Amino acid sequence: MNVERLVARRMARSNRELNSRPVVRIATSGVALGVALMILASAVVQGFQHEVKNLVVGFDSHVQIAASDPGARGVVASAGLIDTLRNVEGVAHVAMRHERAGIVETSEALQGVVIRGIDSTSMLSRIEGGLLRGQLPDFESGEGIAVGAPLAAKLNLDTSARLTLYVVVGPDDIRPRPLRVSGVYETGLLEFDTRHVWVPASLLQDAAARGAEGQVVLEAAGTDGLRAVGQSFGRDERGAPWTGRWEGLPADRPSRGRRTIALQDLPTDVTPLWIVGQGALADTARVSWDAVEGWQADVSQGSHRKVIDGYDVWAESLDGMAELQERIFPHIPYDWQATRLDQQHPEMFSWLGMLDLNVDVIVGLMVLISIINMTSALLIIILERRSQIGLLKALGMNDGAVIRAFLWHAARILGTGFVWGNVAGLALVWIQATWHVVPLNPEAYYVNAVPILVDVPKLVGLEFVAFGLCVVAMVLPALWSTRIRPALTMRMT
Repeated sequence: MNVERLVARRMARSNRELNSRPVVRIATSGVALGVALMILASAVVQGFQHEVKNLVVGFDSHVQIAASDPGARGVVASAGLIDTLRNVEGVAHVAMRHERAGIVETSEALQGVVIRGIDSTSMLSRIEGGLLRGQLPDFESGEGIAVGAPLAAKLNLDTSARLTLYVVVGPDDIRPRPLRVSGVYETGLLEFDTRHVWVPASLLQDAAARGAEGQVVLEAAGTDGLRAVGQSFGRDERGAPWTGRWEGLPADRPSRGRRTIALQDLPTDVTPLWIVGQGALADTARVSWDAVEGWQADVSQGSHRKVIDGYDVWAESLDGMAELQERIFPHIPYDWQATRLDQQHPEMFSWLGMLDLNVDVIVGLMVLISIINMTSALLIIILERRSQIGLLKALGMNDGAVIRAFLWHAARILGTGFVWGNVAGLALVWIQATWHVVPLNPEAYYVNAVPILVDVPKLVGLEFVAFGLCVVAMVLPALWSTRIRPALTMRMT
């Protein structure tokens, strides 16, 4: 052990006999208080950010994939693309996205909402965990609507209550749907709970009718004749009505440009097909001969349920959103976009990011207060040890060794303060995390108690930096010891 450390240890042991002991206690207490506040601030800010981000993810996925053109009429669902996205590194789950603007109307009031659709691929753990009453809509039967508790209170709704949901299909196309409330949920994120309602995805697809639908009507033509009339419903991506065409007819029967065909002279082994639309959205209605019933036309369900608003992709962790977004781009068409959650809700994440400034300010103040306390304490200790310093210099100790001795002494005091600060800070963090002794108003803060999250590696790194800055700052007051002259101090002893 070198001379400086021996001197520093001797200074620490002799504090009991010197008047500097209260000063050391005050300095140690100041450092401990600063460290405890730093731990509390870091744990609260990180806990708050974690909780709110998880709430937002309960409504939206980490990455949303959709057509780049805002006027696009959705995208065609592809099982192959879903499988491809699921195999991308870092992807935890992929779901089809259904979303429309809408209006909820009751006998007392109405409210604009965002309508979200539920199907077999949806991830709804946050909504299910927040159910207060009832259950989520049944996507298989296509019935029910789940509303947030703030919206339910505003519109005086409860489970089994009836309402009218207006689905906004276009600027001049709003379609009403009568529904019964199946459940009321509350996640704590007031802005989203008030705005979002959840319905079966099939309801949105049926209302939007963005695919093609072909139907065939069989009607009498004259005394003994029968004809098949093809009907077309729906619009293409440009908004133009779909047109249909007949296929599967004998070569001698012209069909181009015709909606109606005569069936009386048609061979019974022929199966006419009425096709509406093109590509993946084409819909086919079949006409066939039955030995008992005669000519029969199938009822088509249309291709509109193949159209979705995009895809939701969840990352394995919230921190991996940016990397996941980059890995997704090569797997989607060039005219599609992949938008991260923080890009979808920039105001929310900008606000959460600003909370980091609070931690930086508190850490800066803690370091400043610790430096001031330690500077005062070190100067007092140096003044009280003038004779000892003079004697050491007279015995041959140089100024550098004296400075290092006082730095070691300051580091011991700082270390003691950091230890007690960690004990106090971690104890308070544990108490709040266990018993939630400090509550919050969820309408203002999104959570009902002060959240706690301790990032151990980050906290350890933060404390090492703070400790290093404090020790380095002690060089300046320690330099004052070099002004002590051995001859003068020996004469004063």
